[in-house]
Amino acid sequence: MVPAPTVAPSTPVPEALRAMIESRLPGVVVRDDRAFTVVPASQVLRVVLPPYVLADPSLGRVWDESSADELVARARGLTVRDLLAALPEGGAAATVDPDATAVEIAAVLSSAHVPLVAVIDRDELVGVVSVNRLAEALLA
Repeated sequence: MVPAPTVAPSTPVPEALRAMIESRLPGVVVRDDRAFTVVPASQVLRVVLPPYVLADPSLGRVWDESSADELVARARGLTVRDLLAALPEGGAAATVDPDATAVEIAAVLSSAHVPLVAVIDRDELVGVVSVNRLAEALLA
């Protein structure tokens, strides 16, 4: 388990991206009251991509690299709430308690289709376990 920042639904998307990058985690944990939602890094990008590119990724070729700056501009006016709304079923509540076993964590990672799980103790985030950390522990 490693420490992880949380973001609120009202957090601007660029700020959430910075938190994810600085923590070097493959996703971000959103805290809304007592609920925790894991948003994978790949899904953070979902909200800034045009719908036609999501429908057919090969259409991303029509965007040259200089036009990619437009994606960043699109993110500036969005919040994490917009990210959650764009996720299938509002995102994954991928959480475990501190006593979770490696198999339990693996099951949550797999069933929620997320790269990390939030470890919650008494309604507080105590850290996260990523797929990489879990694989590292299993192979040790």
